[in-house]
Amino acid sequence: MIKQKYMVAYGMNTNLSSMATRCPAAQSLGKVTLPGHKLSFKYFCDIEAAPDREMECVLWNITEACEQSLDATEGYPDFYGKKEVDVTHRGRKIRAMIYYMTGRDQPAQPSESYLNMVTQGYSEHNINIMQLVTALEELITCG
Repeated sequence: MIKQKYMVAYGMNTNLSSMATRCPAAQSLGKVTLPGHKLSFKYFCDIEAAPDREMECVLWNITEACEQSLDATEGYPDFYGKKEVDVTHRGRKIRAMIYYMTGRDQPAQPSESYLNMVTQGYSEHNINIMQLVTALEELITCG
């Protein structure tokens, strides 16, 4: 039996057409909630530990080839690292991989085209757009 491989996405990898290009074998399993984290911007989307917060993400079923393609796209291990997180999908606890920035990047406003791609992915998965708005507002108040 092949072990299932899961990935949680919160930025450009929420976008269906973008993922179809990079990982044609990936299957979106829909929206999940990631506890203890918040969305932030360092030009691209990132996650930060935030014990009192939670964020909506997309859960993907991926293959080994998908992960290799994503690693190349995300600049793993230099630009983005990976860790495992627990999410609940249809009442079942799932252990999934998630990318995070390695910490050398400063908060920065995303480009309009990048933000549009992420916004489309959020819309496609019924993720609350306020998550993006809040991250942008926090970026402005920090900067």
